[in-house]
Amino acid sequence: MTESGFKLICWVAAAAFVGATLAIPQAVDPWEMPSLMLDRAAVSDAIRFDQALAADAPDSPEAQTLRSLFLEHGRAEVNRPYPGREYDRRQAAIHRATGELLASGGPAAFDAMRAAAVEDFVRVFYGRSDVARSDEEIAVLGGFPEIEKRYGLVLDGVVIAPELTVRTLYKARWNAIHRQPFVDGFSKIELQAYWGWFALHGWGQPLTKREEALFAFRDAGGAGTEEAAALFDVLGGRPDRAATSLQQLYAATGELRLRNMGLGALHAALLQNGAP
Repeated sequence: MTESGFKLICWVAAAAFVGATLAIPQAVDPWEMPSLMLDRAAVSDAIRFDQALAADAPDSPEAQTLRSLFLEHGRAEVNRPYPGREYDRRQAAIHRATGELLASGGPAAFDAMRAAAVEDFVRVFYGRSDVARSDEEIAVLGGFPEIEKRYGLVLDGVVIAPELTVRTLYKARWNAIHRQPFVDGFSKIELQAYWGWFALHGWGQPLTKREEALFAFRDAGGAGTEEAAALFDVLGGRPDRAATSLQQLYAATGELRLRNMGLGALHAALLQNGAP
């Protein structure tokens, strides 16, 4: 037997052993959520659309006033606490400036301003971290670093959230500052990026909030929602219902990991009911 033939036999034997091991039913703790999966083409289209909108952002006096107030708000977020009267004054000014922009340029101008703000943010957020930020860059980021930490967008200095998720979280912040619904102007894929991250990766957030996000993610066409719902049942102390859901998903898909997680949920249900 040649050396290459021996290596081939060893490789086939090892592969067969791994396959046989995976095929053996074994209970697995059902706690790891499916990762957020986004259609690559849809993501690219959404980013290009924002970039095109930003290129048409107005430079009118009304637009300049609104952007100036937005940056002022960002600076205030960095330098908390600030007097409540200052916040009320700024919000009233933003409200007036928004109305003036809508009156002069219409909703298209408002949407373009939001897209331009996101593009400004992306350049700062993904820029070099070893270079001191300018006053304007600090104002662009504003309180976003708190959002970054709260929702686990960065781990050990590396951005782990999809770019579209990061963009939509900033867009939601911009909407909130301008007293618009958080997801105003979001496309379908942006809704998936926004709600999907909260639902699937929002560890440390209240379970009820994550479940609400999961419903919104499902309504936006998100993938993996049935599996996630079953795992939420485990986290919510309903392993019996999770076991039934996971077994049904395994029967429909044939995925061994779903079978094994279903066995894990069933084991947890038996323990919950006092079985030895």
